[in-house]
Amino acid sequence: MKSENTSKGLVACEEALQRLLDGVPIVSQHVKLDISKLTASIVSFEAGFDRGYLKKNRKQHLPILAKINASRSAANKSPSSSNSKLIDSLEDKLAHAEKDLAIVRVQLDQVLTQNLQLWERVRELELAERQNKDLRGRLKK
Repeated sequence: MKSENTSKGLVACEEALQRLLDGVPIVSQHVKLDISKLTASIVSFEAGFDRGYLKKNRKQHLPILAKINASRSAANKSPSSSNSKLIDSLEDKLAHAEKDLAIVRVQLDQVLTQNLQLWERVRELELAERQNKDLRGRLKK
């Protein structure tokens, strides 16, 4: 019975590892996970177990632990992989910055328009005040 549970657990962990490597995890925390950060606890958690499920002292866990370490090592050694992730990250930041810039430009245009309207209204009020002063001055004479 225990060997069946263990093998089911290992199968679940193998499937979880594959999902993580394919970039389609079930656990939301693992979305866009950098494979160079992959650990046994992440695979265990993705498989639906607690983070300490996979252990080095269990012989049946050694093959999957080796796959996890190999995947992490390959990701760390692959400069193109990390460069492409860096490029993707920078492109996301650039797109976000461009959206922010567009919003700020719209806000700037609105503020400038309001300032021009206020300036025009102040000019009108100053002109009206001058005309009132002139009229009052004429009436006193």
